[in-house]
Amino acid sequence: MKSEPSLSAEGSQRRRLFTGWVTRARQAEMAPTPPSARPPQALPEALFCAACNGCGDCSDACPYGLLTVQQGKAVLNVEFTECDHCLKCTSACQTGALRAGMPSDTTLRPQISASCLGLRDGCRMCVISCPQRALSFNQTANAEAQWQCDDRQCNGCGLCKLSCCHGHIVLVPTGEKPLPPRL
Repeated sequence: MKSEPSLSAEGSQRRRLFTGWVTRARQAEMAPTPPSARPPQALPEALFCAACNGCGDCSDACPYGLLTVQQGKAVLNVEFTECDHCLKCTSACQTGALRAGMPSDTTLRPQISASCLGLRDGCRMCVISCPQRALSFNQTANAEAQWQCDDRQCNGCGLCKLSCCHGHIVLVPTGEKPLPPRL
């Protein structure tokens, strides 16, 4: 009776390496994808993804070139100029993924870094430039400035980020937005 050959140390290392790759690939597949910034008047994410066919009509209609099609869906990028909510993208959308009855909100929300000069009373450009008056710095009980963004006022245009010459603001897509009572 022949005995089974034992695995060499090298073969065992290869097996662990391969198993590690497979395990990481499975974990990456199961990891939730972060929300993307969508055009104003986009349906809630699940409905938007079902309705948007990636045709690019909204992208072609955007006068500022803020919309691109990535992975078959429209994505908003306000890195270089703000979205003025002209809604030409909604007018161009033939699939209904962008609808006039939806709130004109990109769901992008600003977050500031701890090194923001406004926290030390040095700058207020984001507050001054916000057309929605959604941003403010308030004094706390210990006389420190606290930055706030009113989500009901903010429409995610991105002007606050662009006005911060120090780069202390990032825009984060919050994801879901509710359906209005009548759509």
